[in-house]
Amino acid sequence: MIHHLDVANIDLIRNLTAWPQLQNRIGSGLDVHGYQIESVLKVVNQLEGRAILADEVGLGKTIEAGLIIAELKARGVIDQVLILVPAGLITQWIAELEAKFGWQAMRSPHDRGWLWVLSIDSAKRSPLSQQLQFVSWDMVIVDEAHHLKNTRTQNYELVSGLKAKHLILLTATPMENQLTELYTLVNLVKPGLFGSYLRFYRQFILDKRTPKNAEALRELLSQVMVRNQRHTVGMQFVGREVTLWPIDLSESERQLYDGLTHVLRHEYRQRVGQETVLPLIMMQREICSSPHCLIPTLKNAEWMGDLRHQFVSLAQSIPITAKAQAVAQLLAHLPGQVLIFTEYRATQNMLVEYLGSMGFLTRAFHGGLRGKDRDALVEWFKSGPHILVSTEAGGQGINLQFCHQLINFDLPWNPMRIEQRIGRVHRIGQQNPVEIYNLYTVDTVEEDILRLLHEKIDLFRQVVGELDVILRHLEKRGSLESRLLDIFFWEDDRSDIEARLDALGNEFIAVRHRLQWPEPITEPTSQVSPITR
Repeated sequence: MIHHLDVANIDLIRNLTAWPQLQNRIGSGLDVHGYQIESVLKVVNQLEGRAILADEVGLGKTIEAGLIIAELKARGVIDQVLILVPAGLITQWIAELEAKFGWQAMRSPHDRGWLWVLSIDSAKRSPLSQQLQFVSWDMVIVDEAHHLKNTRTQNYELVSGLKAKHLILLTATPMENQLTELYTLVNLVKPGLFGSYLRFYRQFILDKRTPKNAEALRELLSQVMVRNQRHTVGMQFVGREVTLWPIDLSESERQLYDGLTHVLRHEYRQRVGQETVLPLIMMQREICSSPHCLIPTLKNAEWMGDLRHQFVSLAQSIPITAKAQAVAQLLAHLPGQVLIFTEYRATQNMLVEYLGSMGFLTRAFHGGLRGKDRDALVEWFKSGPHILVSTEAGGQGINLQFCHQLINFDLPWNPMRIEQRIGRVHRIGQQNPVEIYNLYTVDTVEEDILRLLHEKIDLFRQVVGELDVILRHLEKRGSLESRLLDIFFWEDDRSDIEARLDALGNEFIAVRHRLQWPEPITEPTSQVSPITR
């Protein structure tokens, strides 16, 4: 690892033509790691400046992109550079490029300069899209490039239409749902590498998540993709301290939970095998978050008949949940910034209003915010002992390593989404052990989910690269969400539910052993802390 001027690795960084320009930046704003230099050298020397950087969350893809620009610029092969990013990340990119490399990036296509950071959301619309496609760019970089996976979107049409000598796509998740997404991204960077789509499908696809000829596929991907993982680069991240907070439902909440779960279980058994079970998943997850996000869904559940009106009335009679009250109790003992994640905007609104009424300086962070508002909110969060309640969409792509306290108010059923939440704070630059508080309600699906994630899947000790590969193998028999729903809604006896969850957890362990992953680099401490018990 090169940290500041690490003598042991100084020869490695001297392989860069840009070294004379970079050496004054190292230590004053730029910290560089050995694996990043190796990635840069591979991209510029072997991949000819056209590559997919697919490092795990928190490993510094932005730094690698900047180093590639610096190196190609030092070699005199690039001048005009365009960086396309989600609207909410423009200020973050511009600030990092200036602090770490000393570059002044332009945020308007009409500004004079050599480096532009533009919102892909604006760039894909006319007339700007046509103007950008008219320019012969020396280099184009696209952040969060997994948004290009669908060839029928404006994002894809924009990037595929750009004239770019060098093209770098940044994404921690080059494949989210199916292997064919790899074809789309690879074909943008290295057209023809996979041949025709039909040839790719016949040669490499067994089913949508399972490859065949895996070695041959890996060899081809090495010609276009660089992927660093924590367990392979030896990154020593700060530890994680995980606390589980069991919460007893109030009498009204218990009545709502048990009554609705009974109805959903009966309905599931009638619909089993049909796509229409998806609304049942949504309702079961919503009820574990708050009655506030459940109410609109209940009002549209015509299949319930008169029962829906009874459930709506009961949900409306619960203004503040036991879990929200527990958060207020917890926050009284957490100094500094605290990041709270929830899946639902209605739950978010309830929390912001309630915590504000309790005297906590609280604001909401969500995907509907404009770029300037997002930037201002991050600065506000950073400036004092503030509480930020965020949805996943709000937290996507932002770096909050100045905060080390995170509360999962509700838990997604997909472990990768939980890890992505944690990745907002558990990343390069984090100086303190990350404190993670997982709230769950006793004797509910939420307790079962946490037991599986914590005890069996051991989520909070895993690293991202390990986790996503294992999940892809595990989901050959169906998505994790659908398998969990089948367990919760098909079994009546508590011991049967626990037995099936144990079996699912054992599958995860078996896959992990089969893939022969090394032990995680850092091990968190964990504890169970009762709030209302």
